[in-house]
Amino acid sequence: MDNRTLIVIPAYNEELTIGSVVALAKRYGDVLVVDDGSSDRTSEIAKEAGAIVIRHERNMGKGQALKKGFEYALSMGYDFVVTLDADGQHNPDEIPFLLEPTIKGEADLVIGSRYLNESKKKIPVYRRFGLWVLNKSTKAVAGVDVDSQSGFRAINRKALEKLNLNSTDYSVETDMIVKAREEGLKIKEVPISVRYDVPKKHKKNPVSHGLSVLASILSFIGYKRPLLLFGSLSMISFIVAGILGYLALEPYYRGENVYLTQAIGAGIFVIIGIQLFIAGLMLNVLAKMVRE
Repeated sequence: MDNRTLIVIPAYNEELTIGSVVALAKRYGDVLVVDDGSSDRTSEIAKEAGAIVIRHERNMGKGQALKKGFEYALSMGYDFVVTLDADGQHNPDEIPFLLEPTIKGEADLVIGSRYLNESKKKIPVYRRFGLWVLNKSTKAVAGVDVDSQSGFRAINRKALEKLNLNSTDYSVETDMIVKAREEGLKIKEVPISVRYDVPKKHKKNPVSHGLSVLASILSFIGYKRPLLLFGSLSMISFIVAGILGYLALEPYYRGENVYLTQAIGAGIFVIIGIQLFIAGLMLNVLAKMVRE
């Protein structure tokens, strides 16, 4: 690799692993570490290992760190960017495999997927369901079924110039896919290995982290495909109404009185379902008008 490739590593309190990640990655291009407000020696160790370092004075989120890295790559004339995590989960020696499709012009965005080889068997059980939900949610808004939360990616300059990312947090991974699809960029997956026995693997509570990313993805769906989101919520309301209606009428068929509370609840959820469906229709029309 030559200096047309920039390897961007967003990092937050990763002094235990950043040195080795930088040392391995710099064999394949220049390395930029964006220190997102770390309180430890992440910046110092990254510099000692040979990385260029940009430091945020406070923690601004992974999305902001990647945006800063992409801006640097564009300003310095790099043709390709590779992103990978600073915690040692990704193997820098796999960088050439991610870059190959972009160099050959086969893809503008290459995503390293843990689902294309034996790595999927190593995913901790508690993560599997969460990743499945986030991947399917991303597919709902972007229309592509990929390892949506993988941070190991390769991007060519064409994609860098077109990806106007808005996300500041970990939902940036999905944001990147959504924007790439909107811009008609070519997306491809390649198999990668992933380690889960890394230090500080739980910097954030996995449940709250997953829910925050899911909330961001749902906001994407609400903005891009409102009928899908509101239609799904409407269907859930009708299902609840049906269950409550059954519970209200079931005693009647046994010769007893109708349960009034459940009947009222069924009526309320029917009204909510109708309102949600109408809202979805209206927002869908407005979304089409905005896009056109």
